[in-house]
Amino acid sequence: MTLLAVVRLTLRELASKATMYILAGISTVVLIGTAFAVSASQTDAGSLITLFGQPLMEVPIPQDALVHFVRQMQAGLAGGLFTGIMLFGVFATAGIVPDMMERGTVDLYLSKPIARWELLLGKYLGGVAAIGVNILYFLVGAWLVFGIRTGVWDPALMLTALVMIFMFACLFGLVTFIGTWTRNTATTIVLTFLFLFIIEGPLLAHRESTLFRLSENTVYRTVIDGLFYLFPQISGMQAGAASHLSGATEIDWKPFLQAFLSGAAFFLGGAVLFKKRDF
Repeated sequence: MTLLAVVRLTLRELASKATMYILAGISTVVLIGTAFAVSASQTDAGSLITLFGQPLMEVPIPQDALVHFVRQMQAGLAGGLFTGIMLFGVFATAGIVPDMMERGTVDLYLSKPIARWELLLGKYLGGVAAIGVNILYFLVGAWLVFGIRTGVWDPALMLTALVMIFMFACLFGLVTFIGTWTRNTATTIVLTFLFLFIIEGPLLAHRESTLFRLSENTVYRTVIDGLFYLFPQISGMQAGAASHLSGATEIDWKPFLQAFLSGAAFFLGGAVLFKKRDF
């Protein structure tokens, strides 16, 4: 068995999950709704954006303002996709590693001529590839919809697709570690959501206005800072992606580098745990 074979097998496994079809179905409904709802008509004075046939502004706007306005709408859609990917994507992929480590299944895998780290890497890449296909489907579809309906063919949306795949890849490094550690799908989902929606976003990312108010102790605050830099900075990457799509000229790329290093470290930690497991 080769690494590529594990990736293909993982993709087939995920393709049979209802969650993946739900995610693709939601993307399709949103794209169809957007195609029917948004349009732009050209006049001598500029462009007039309409939503469900109703003008969104009293007077037409020039082309540069139209591009900015469309970018804001695309940023809103991309933000909604990110939330959907975090919810349904984690649901769909959290069981990849725990399912592989079940008695009988793991024995079959380990009987093949493949190293344990390659097996785990194949599962990881398969999960990222499956979610990446859904991200590309939605954002390429949105790029086509907005291009056809408004005349704005903004390449920033295409780059956002790659950025969002990168963001999920960093997060999935943590998911892989949790799955290897707990060997339980439900626990992996709960801990990942706890990290995303309570620990990383509201607490660590805004630690100056939340956790730091609990104590001024230097050791305490150093530990909190350490946790902030230990885990992937998902909120920072999301803010950077939104700024890029909205047309910001300056983007802080440090969260992307930190998330890459963190995700890689968690994956390596999972590989070490998997290697030491006695099956």
